[in-house]
Amino acid sequence: MMGRKPLGWALAALVLAAASPAISRGSSDGIYTPAQADQGARVYAMKCAMCHGAALEGTVETPGLVGKFVANWAGRPVGNLFSYLGRAMPQNAPGSLTPEENAQVIAFILRANGAPEGNRLLPADGAALERLSLDAVQPAI
Repeated sequence: MMGRKPLGWALAALVLAAASPAISRGSSDGIYTPAQADQGARVYAMKCAMCHGAALEGTVETPGLVGKFVANWAGRPVGNLFSYLGRAMPQNAPGSLTPEENAQVIAFILRANGAPEGNRLLPADGAALERLSLDAVQPAI
């Protein structure tokens, strides 16, 4: 009976590892396209800039989305930010952005914070975004 406990723990660890997504890439790996970030800039201008500022600088009441913003989110899955945007933003109409618009806005924010562009669209799927991490980067603007 004692010989089965280590096997049981090993199987439990394997099941838990399979259930939680592994981070496969980070925002410094080019996880969005230039066109997606351009579209995100348009969505941002229409739905986000009124609170967060035209240059993502923030206001007294609303945080900026460059610099310290990325430092606060660094090391977390992009899916966390995607989920937050999906339920809490924009402040005057929470949850009104489509998943595609959320991904576009994130692409725009990544570019504004110095994350390099790539040749794949940032997925508009929370589960897929859980495998991508937000890396600490230097703002481009």
